[in-house]
Amino acid sequence: MAWAWTVARWKNVPIKVHAALPVGLFVFSGFHFAPVSWACMLGIVLLHELGHAWVMRLVGGRATEVMIHGFGGWCAWVGDVSRLGRAAIACGGIAAQLVLLILALALDATHLWPYSENAEIVYGALTWSNAYMIAFNLLPIAPLDGVEAWSFPYLLGVQARRRLSNQGVVPEEPAHEEPTDQARDIAAQLLANARKDADSE
Repeated sequence: MAWAWTVARWKNVPIKVHAALPVGLFVFSGFHFAPVSWACMLGIVLLHELGHAWVMRLVGGRATEVMIHGFGGWCAWVGDVSRLGRAAIACGGIAAQLVLLILALALDATHLWPYSENAEIVYGALTWSNAYMIAFNLLPIAPLDGVEAWSFPYLLGVQARRRLSNQGVVPEEPAHEEPTDQARDIAAQLLANARKDADSE
């Protein structure tokens, strides 16, 4: 993409920053000069995209680019990945943010979080702002992760049941017939019953 520059690499994946990033950060901070909040925002978005990239490696995909732009980021990738794998990838970024949120809350609950003006700003970003970003990203609206992430528990359950049925632990559910097949079977049964009644007379 034009107006984007590679600033780092993660496992040979280029991490790029778009020229629109400063505008997005300025809007995010309520049109205030807030370098600490900006740094936190960048860190959260980068962690989110690297969460996607890490899960991609687990399900057979390969990240080709991580882009941080003015209104978030994306992780481009290639590979032949199943529907469950795609759902897992969608959950990867959200899971990374949840780890960050839980860690910040745990440090605060155990009184290990430092107390200073900048520390309070960082804490607010890692908790409240982070939680809002998670909730927004879970909306089932493209291109947000919620479009595929919500199907992950269901698909994981289907795969678990299939594996258990292959091992004989859980009986496999019978395949569902199409309505036309069901109607044909019912008609054949009725015809067979009619023939039996006719033969018995």
